[in-house]
Amino acid sequence: MLFRKLVLTTLAAAALQFTAQAQTRTTRKAPARPAAGAARRPAANAPRGAAAASSVNLSAADMALVVEGLGLEQSARARLAASADERRAFATDIRRMLAAAEEAKAAGYLARPGLKLQTELARSFTIAQAYFKQRQAAGATAAEQVVTDAEIDAYFNEAATPAQFETFLQDYSRNSQLRGERVPEATRKALRQHYGRVMVAMRKGVAAGLGRERVTQLAVMLEQAKLLAGAYAQETKARYQPTAAEIDAYVAAHPGLDPKAQRAKLEGILARVRAGEDFVKLADEFTEDPSGKGRGGDLGWFGRGVMVKPFEDAAFGLKPGEVSGVFETQFGFHIVKLDERRPQGAGEEVHARHILIQYPRASRRPNSPMSPREQAAVAVEQEKRNRALDEAATRRRIQVAEEYAVGAATTNPPAPKPAASGAAAPPQPAASKPAAGARSAVPRPTPARKAPARRNP
Repeated sequence: MLFRKLVLTTLAAAALQFTAQAQTRTTRKAPARPAAGAARRPAANAPRGAAAASSVNLSAADMALVVEGLGLEQSARARLAASADERRAFATDIRRMLAAAEEAKAAGYLARPGLKLQTELARSFTIAQAYFKQRQAAGATAAEQVVTDAEIDAYFNEAATPAQFETFLQDYSRNSQLRGERVPEATRKALRQHYGRVMVAMRKGVAAGLGRERVTQLAVMLEQAKLLAGAYAQETKARYQPTAAEIDAYVAAHPGLDPKAQRAKLEGILARVRAGEDFVKLADEFTEDPSGKGRGGDLGWFGRGVMVKPFEDAAFGLKPGEVSGVFETQFGFHIVKLDERRPQGAGEEVHARHILIQYPRASRRPNSPMSPREQAAVAVEQEKRNRALDEAATRRRIQVAEEYAVGAATTNPPAPKPAASGAAAPPQPAASKPAAGARSAVPRPTPARKAPARRNP
């Protein structure tokens, strides 16, 4: 599954929200396919809406080209080549992405100015990238050798270009941390250079016939499908939200996600505390927080905003000497004993210790902690979404070959690829801010550590 996740990240991480939790899945059966020959090959230039009976067919040769275009590392390509299950799973995800894109087209998404612009830019960028690769293979070592500054200036002297560039800048601003504010002049100048280089390279690529090559058509189709599928996934998310009953049923069917024994264990420990046993000794014996082991579960002093919210609420809701009931965070089950409180600036700090009993080992995800029920909810949501997309793929006659050749990795380095703006394919300078809505890379400290600057669990 890790390899599969790598492939998806390479191709469509920003858009395939419905496969973002693929690591929670077990072995899957491939969905039923329409009869061979029922679909035509797609015209993979810019998408132009969809009839109710849209039809897409990616042959084995097409899928080989898709994998080749991903630029996977040798080890990843070798795994894909060696595993029929991984090839089928990857083909299924491609099919679902295309199904979501066709559903979006049928719902009129391409009539939206923003998505229409982004799909057009995706086509331009993909052809430009193919042209850069072609020139690089012929010996070019710098972007300026492929598209000169003079050619960029000439492009901006054309009558239609300034208005098109302003439209791109507006889209860039909306989809970056600028949040619609005016693009700073330095950023604007850098974007002008990148945008012009992409557009001129696209024209050269079209003139060289790259737009007619199947590998380029496939790349364009998938990049545009990625954008449409991403928008569709965001807007249809509410359809697939699991009910409490569905989550309960999933947990019941997956015993490794059931934390009843862990909760019962901590409730037994709490009963011993209530009966008068020493919290410190019990913490040393039972806590599964490595930083508290041998220290009586001591967390030291901390203020608000340091711990995750349920832990903070429990600790600050106690009086000195009190012990909380059993409560749950994404890390497991806890009880907290408050030792002291003191004023600190405009607020206060508490000195506390805790006992942690982690979730069942089968459900622990240290790099992305989620409670078993949260994991079950994600899995149920994904199953519901996948069923809907499989039905849509059948209804819209989307076929993707599940057995295809995977050759040796190419040795040519990738063509220069400027960083993309928040939602569009053309580039932005490296100094630009991340896209709006991006989460901070700095996590909130967990209850297993004292403060951001202190020891990790």
